[in-house]
Amino acid sequence: MNYRYLSVLILIFGTVDSLSTSVVNSKHDLSAASATSGPKATENRITCLFCHAVHKPAALAPLWNRSDSDVEFTFYSSNYLNNYLGMQAPTMSDLSASKTKLCLSCHDGITALGNLFNIAPNTLQMTGTMGQDVVIGSDLSNDHPVLYDVKPGAGPPTAPGTDPEIQLPLDGDPVKVYGPTNRVECVSCHDPHNNEFGNFLAKSNANAALCTSCHQKTDYISSAHRNSNAVFTPEGEETTTVGERSCRGCHKVHGASSAQAYILRGSEENTCYTCHGSPSLIGAKDIQSLYAKASRHPTEDVTGVHINPEKNASNLGAGRRHAECWDCHNPHQAQVGTHETPGNKIGKSLLGGWGVEPVYGTPSAWQAAKTFVREEFTDTDNFSEYQLCLKCHSYYAYGAVPPTGSTDQSIEFNPQNGSAHPVRNSTSEQAGSVSPNALTTGQMSSPWNTGSNLGDQTMTCSDCHASDIPSDPAGPHGSASQSMLKGPRRFWPKNSSGNLWTLSDIKENANNWSSHLFCVNCHPLKDGGWLNKAHDKHDDDKEDWGGKLACVACHVVNPHGSRRGRLIGYKDEPAPYNYNGSGTYEKLVLEGFKKSNGPNAYPKQSCFSSTTGCHKHNTNFGGYDP
Repeated sequence: MNYRYLSVLILIFGTVDSLSTSVVNSKHDLSAASATSGPKATENRITCLFCHAVHKPAALAPLWNRSDSDVEFTFYSSNYLNNYLGMQAPTMSDLSASKTKLCLSCHDGITALGNLFNIAPNTLQMTGTMGQDVVIGSDLSNDHPVLYDVKPGAGPPTAPGTDPEIQLPLDGDPVKVYGPTNRVECVSCHDPHNNEFGNFLAKSNANAALCTSCHQKTDYISSAHRNSNAVFTPEGEETTTVGERSCRGCHKVHGASSAQAYILRGSEENTCYTCHGSPSLIGAKDIQSLYAKASRHPTEDVTGVHINPEKNASNLGAGRRHAECWDCHNPHQAQVGTHETPGNKIGKSLLGGWGVEPVYGTPSAWQAAKTFVREEFTDTDNFSEYQLCLKCHSYYAYGAVPPTGSTDQSIEFNPQNGSAHPVRNSTSEQAGSVSPNALTTGQMSSPWNTGSNLGDQTMTCSDCHASDIPSDPAGPHGSASQSMLKGPRRFWPKNSSGNLWTLSDIKENANNWSSHLFCVNCHPLKDGGWLNKAHDKHDDDKEDWGGKLACVACHVVNPHGSRRGRLIGYKDEPAPYNYNGSGTYEKLVLEGFKKSNGPNAYPKQSCFSSTTGCHKHNTNFGGYDP
């Protein structure tokens, strides 16, 4: 052994004793004397020689002894770093002047481990090969970004310092950044001379301590994922919990999914399915099964569209419409809990998400909101679930022309409309509604029939849109029913046999109306007798009607809202508000309607229609609704 050579290296790098707990006998010890199984030299026994030379053999630092990699590398890029923060993607020139280049002279998987400058003919004979799990290769796009600068507070160029989730490591933190620009290198997180914490990490990453040196996610400490005690055993690792696994549960620092940026373990929803798949992790909800239902958000149908961050509607319109898990849930802030019923406020599971509040211009019924205010969901007291839905289901996302099968819900929930379900505001606050606004206690089911505040209650979109099976996880993920209608009663406007619901179904107790008709989830409709005189007078199968009277002959088939009171529609309504069936009474037939003072105070003059068999009371009875 060349003891003179070793003694010089000891002076430079420390005593053999100190090295014995670090690089000596670690995977970075490529000497023949290494206790590892390889790769290592067949004869040379000098540990430090494989990276360092006593005398500088070339223009490399620090006393670097390895041949440079000849590989052309692909670097990490993302919408967040390159577009939102305005950073330039690294180049090969950046790599040439970096510490990262030194690591890649082995971990590129191509440069021979024995290619050293001061060994003639520059190659040592080696035995064994590197495992594929430590070969990074030439594609760095699926690895944690290197050669980018850490910008404390981050934020876009027009608003620097507005993103508090990025910070510099504190003084004394083993995690380091380099140079005047605080650049991230491989050795920011890895100490190549010390394997005390495994994978040559600069410090233990238990509870994501290494990640949080630079990443301080807002409210993560109180999130459901941080506080989850769900137990699992990651492949090749010891049993842990979701909370302890933390960042590592969703992100993979090296060799992440190549389908998109953000070093996720799986592409888009597949990352979430790690715990929320089918079967789900014990203690987690199975969401994946809901996306196998007939009616669902297109979470699995659209890929590669969502970007981070999405700060406006520019990525929600035509050709870009999508509904990834992140569009509703912020995995760093979401907590356990759904909204309170009655009420329209968000539940804890939506914390950290965002939506929009519509701002209507000159008060006018059945008009779209064209101005919207972005709302960041920081608590469950001041933000409403409809704001989340409207960012995709309104003029905000698609302008004046909704996609096929969609409607502008800012129109439907306009407070100037004659009626609307109390999603945006309570019935009493429906400015365009003619008194009386609220229904009676007998026309509502629990919990909507409380007499003390009847008419002052609100509801959420997910009170109607969710799974057809009540025991499934809450929320509008998927349903066996069209329009993602929620169970237990989930059929509208047709019954389970495919025929339109009629008043006769209820009178004759047919087609399982009490357990199938969607409206009965909130409205009892009949309890030993009709609760509404208008229904009572139209429930017969009269010959002059030419058949049974369908519900959609008087009410809009899309029950979000209507120009007129009580969700009444006129015959000139377009689809999807007019069902427009082939039968005489399988479409809207009314041409005039006047709301009554009570459910049992509807004379014939309350309605007008020129359709055969209907009342032709066109005497402008007290002024029909416009």
